[in-house]
Amino acid sequence: MFSTWKQAMMLAALALPVGLVQAGGNIQGQKYGDWGGQCEVGPDNARVCYIQQVLSKTNEKTPMMITVLGYGKDKKFPTAIFELPKGIDMKQGIQLRVDRYKPVGFSGRCDNKGCRAGFTLDNPLTQQFSKGKRALVAFKKHGQKEPVIFPISLRGVAHGLKMAR
Repeated sequence: MFSTWKQAMMLAALALPVGLVQAGGNIQGQKYGDWGGQCEVGPDNARVCYIQQVLSKTNEKTPMMITVLGYGKDKKFPTAIFELPKGIDMKQGIQLRVDRYKPVGFSGRCDNKGCRAGFTLDNPLTQQFSKGKRALVAFKKHGQKEPVIFPISLRGVAHGLKMAR
């Protein structure tokens, strides 16, 4: 009787990590602080999961900015992608600043639907995103002198990225 109980406990203990791995890949619709989990099936039928945050004006359906963080296949660090409004002067680029750290510049492309920019976070930026409180994205629109600044809450990033991996 004791050996049967002991075998059952061993099987349960071995099954536990498998269950955790499966839960980690199923983040569709889950909330991680101010981030939501999403999953898609890519062209190679591989499932890709990521976290996203949508910035919208109150009572408006069209988002001002969508921020996506996720891991590409076999990537050590996450990629950040920003979907932004039309009319950004990409020659001046985009700035990202996490808390009081030094800003990082990057660029992207625009078309008649909007602008999209992104880059792979290195280890220091991944740590800043995971431990930080807030990031700011700044850019200038064509013909404007003052930058447009959008906030990003970093609450939930560490847990969300862990689950998306």
